[in-house]
Amino acid sequence: MVNNIKVSVIVPVYKVPKKFLEKCINSLINQTLKDIEIILVDDGSMDECSNICDQYSKQDNRIRVIHKSNGGLCSARNDGVKIAKGEWISFIDGDDWIEEDAYNKLYMCATADDDIDVVMFGYVKDYKNKSINMDYKKYFSDNKIYKSIEEIKYIQTLILNYNANCAMVPTKFINKNFLINNNLLHDEELRQGAEGIEFNIRLFAKAKKVKFIDKNFYHYEYNDKSITTTHDELNHKMVLDCFRKIKGQLDYSDKKMMKWFYNRINYVILTTAVSGYFSATNKERYSIKKKKFKKYLKDDLVVETFKQKSTKNMGLARKIALLCIKYHLFLLVNLISKIRLKQKQ
Repeated sequence: MVNNIKVSVIVPVYKVPKKFLEKCINSLINQTLKDIEIILVDDGSMDECSNICDQYSKQDNRIRVIHKSNGGLCSARNDGVKIAKGEWISFIDGDDWIEEDAYNKLYMCATADDDIDVVMFGYVKDYKNKSINMDYKKYFSDNKIYKSIEEIKYIQTLILNYNANCAMVPTKFINKNFLINNNLLHDEELRQGAEGIEFNIRLFAKAKKVKFIDKNFYHYEYNDKSITTTHDELNHKMVLDCFRKIKGQLDYSDKKMMKWFYNRINYVILTTAVSGYFSATNKERYSIKKKKFKKYLKDDLVVETFKQKSTKNMGLARKIALLCIKYHLFLLVNLISKIRLKQKQ
């Protein structure tokens, strides 16, 4: 184990396909910044993931492996933070990867100025036959330091803005002392869903100095077997529970913030319908899908969101799909789901 660790990279691992996990770990081993530690948190995987982690730890003494019972993504991240020895913390999901010069550039960026709490950066969506680079020029300025109360609140608003593409925890390079001193752990009760948004809202409520670098270092790999792309009724409920927690942390008198809050839930409702209940991965009969989704739409937060009519910045196709959901035109929603799935392949 190296003595002068600059970055601790925490990788939760649970039922990750071998090709994704190996690509993820290799992208970390091959970093141009060598003074890092790689913490692989095996979150109770009952497949080959556990052995893959152990094999890599034997090949590279910078790799540490935690084997634990399944507790969810938040629990895995927290366990990694508790043993981390680096100056800076980075979270990487086990089915994604990061470019090889990322930590060298992020560390240099973070330490070029005093008292930086968080460095934000961008990501790329990698599909089977194409990649989409996120564009941040509309929202952020490269190498800008955000430090006033208004500027930090602006970032919180962007976390809720779906189109800003900055709500992912892995695109935050976080000072470990800042993280620990403010007790900024993930909420383990949320387990899976929009837990990253909830964490980021709290993160930026405490941050005093945030820097943005306009580099898309992180690669989100589309995995049609991942939790976020498969139908799971419990997970759909957890996502809404996340937003209930988020709502409790917001200033209700800030009308702009609350508008973006409800706007983000509209995207959640849409995704839950298209990629969840009516997805091809849900093998239930159409009549059962329709019945269960009607029940989902009766959730208090969903009902409350529809009343707000907050669809700012939504594209026309999404607005039409949302209207189909609102007025129970589920055959059209089912068709939209099939079209969307083909677009992602």
